Amino acid sequence: MTRTLDAAAVTRKALRQSLFVLVPLVVVAAVVGWFVVGPPGLWGALIGGAIAGSFLLITLVSVLLTAKAAPTVTGAAIMGSWLLKVIVIIVVLALMKDLTFYSKPVFGVVAMLAIVVVLAAETRVVLRAKMLYVDPDPSSSTGQSSVG
Repeated sequence: MTRTLDAAAVTRKALRQSLFVLVPLVVVAAVVGWFVVGPPGLWGALIGGAIAGSFLLITLVSVLLTAKAAPTVTGAAIMGSWLLKVIVIIVVLALMKDLTFYSKPVFGVVAMLAIVVVLAAETRVVLRAKMLYVDPDPSSSTGQSSVG
């Protein structure tokens, strides 16, 4: 028997899978950054993973929070959260540009890796989801009654 999922269940699963790949990536990157560059490598890995991960995961959270709402509300929440994230990331990166306590190369590499692995996890979940495209309940169809 194939189990079908609703959009909220798929989003929750995508959130779990994203965290499942993001956390180990950041931990390994932090250890590697520490051994390669020292403390700045550790901080670069932690900040890069946190910024990239939060940027992507906030979208999933906004979808979850508006899962029962109308599609236009969900779309507005996604677009609003995206705009807010872009503004925040521009401000944060502008404030961080002259700081020297973190490694910029490690930050960039970890941020890119985090984006790739989180998007890959989300894509995998969505592609494997068993979701119906039609309503299987015949009583909610066009109102035709069966003659019998």
